[in-house]
Amino acid sequence: MPQIDLSGAYMVPSKVYVGDRASLVLPMPGVAADAVINSGIISSPDIIIHHAAIERRPGGNFLTVEFSAYTPGILELPPLEIAGEIYSGIKIEISSILSSDESAMVLSGPALPLAIPGTSLLIYGTMSAAILLVLSAIWTLFWGHRRMKSWLAAWKRKRLVISMIRTEKRLRKALTKGAVRREILDTLSTEFRVFLSCFTGENCRAMTAAEIGCLSDMNGEFLGGFFSHCDALRFSGGEINGAQTLEMLGDLRRFLAEMAA
Repeated sequence: MPQIDLSGAYMVPSKVYVGDRASLVLPMPGVAADAVINSGIISSPDIIIHHAAIERRPGGNFLTVEFSAYTPGILELPPLEIAGEIYSGIKIEISSILSSDESAMVLSGPALPLAIPGTSLLIYGTMSAAILLVLSAIWTLFWGHRRMKSWLAAWKRKRLVISMIRTEKRLRKALTKGAVRREILDTLSTEFRVFLSCFTGENCRAMTAAEIGCLSDMNGEFLGGFFSHCDALRFSGGEINGAQTLEMLGDLRRFLAEMAA
């Protein structure tokens, strides 16, 4: 195992304290600048080797070792394998600013992640934020479900009203084109009953005019009178004139306009 000549060695800075990052520079005559240094054996509980390399400088090739030491006193660097050769016996002096009794002063190793200032705050803050986010999501899920259900019901009612308004317009146009008025009133009665069935959830198709007039949450007085009048025209056996048909369509239009408001 070859030895390194320490006579030309120096450290930067010249006085190294415990925990400082410093460099040791040693002349390495006869070693090529591109010599490979095996970092796998560079380990020690008292010294951390950050970097080791052969550098070409004025005066020859030099070994530069960057390190940090955590124990004061005379320490020996771990053996270095350079170009297949093991070099040992490299000693350095580490000073301590804490006490003149260097044998009693030893710094601990690098702090654990949770001991680094701010790390615990970051972790626990992230956990708290995640818990708050989950609770907010749960609350939004239940509250939003009710809101969504209410919104969908309102949207469905609006679509039903719009559909019935289109039916009224279609029947009014059919009337102007000379369609049979009794058939227009038949379609009006059927379509309006289907509309009320979808809107209320009750089966209005088979109800009498009086039964429709008793529907809850609806204008029962209007509905009862509307279907009584419509049925009277449809089943009278007489001729239905255009004014009567327009009157029924007009009553329906005003009712739908009130619902859409």
